[in-house]
Amino acid sequence: MTDKTVRSVARAFDILSHFAKVKRPLSMRDLAQEYDWPTSSLADLLKTLCSVGCLSFDPDSKTYFPTTRLALLGDWVSGALLKRKDALSELERLRTRFGEKILLGARNDLHVQYLYVLDGRAQRTRRKQLRPLLKSGVGWMLLSATRTDRIERLWRRSVSRGLIDRKEMPLETLLKRIEKCRQQGYVCATDSLDPNSSVIATLLPDSSHDRPLALGIGGPTERIVANQKRILDILRDEATLSGVSLSEAAGNLAPRRRSY
Repeated sequence: MTDKTVRSVARAFDILSHFAKVKRPLSMRDLAQEYDWPTSSLADLLKTLCSVGCLSFDPDSKTYFPTTRLALLGDWVSGALLKRKDALSELERLRTRFGEKILLGARNDLHVQYLYVLDGRAQRTRRKQLRPLLKSGVGWMLLSATRTDRIERLWRRSVSRGLIDRKEMPLETLLKRIEKCRQQGYVCATDSLDPNSSVIATLLPDSSHDRPLALGIGGPTERIVANQKRILDILRDEATLSGVSLSEAAGNLAPRRRSY
């Protein structure tokens, strides 16, 4: 391991520790004033922390903030020390009950950040998955809590970055899908990202942190569509996961801001 790598890791922990101290979103200028580091190095470090899902970037305020994934990474510690159930064990229980893929996602700028992906029959847990926000059923559900004017800006930015095709996903179509999510309280997205693969998802109960979480059950389209009623019943029953919501397990990360 090189000295440069060690220095970068140390700086990453310095940044995360500073967020824990100030407990508010920070801009790159804020961090530059706190640490006398080269601007290019700081920018690269923040970009890396966003790409691995530890920080999220708000393009409107130009600020960074720790993600719920960061809180969940340490959630097992309290379970080990205090004998309390952690979020991952509750997701495992849900996978055991249904036998399909379980998804826990949050928005990270133009992507859905899957905090946990529990494969149904493979018994594997994967993390750090990013999918385009506007092409994902989970993303549409997350955006159901977002103002229309901001969704329009996200659509334009996604088109400009090549994340979606304006002809395949016109703005009008996107808005209709998100409005349907609002009205139903859930989404059933068939073949939205992968052929012959579908997901049914809903938002988790509200909490005091400022970014919503979505819980989804996914698998082959034939099975998901055929079992839609059962899946919806399970999601409604399990949304609070035995009375302790995953939103609470993720921690109260920040004072509420306006919807983004």
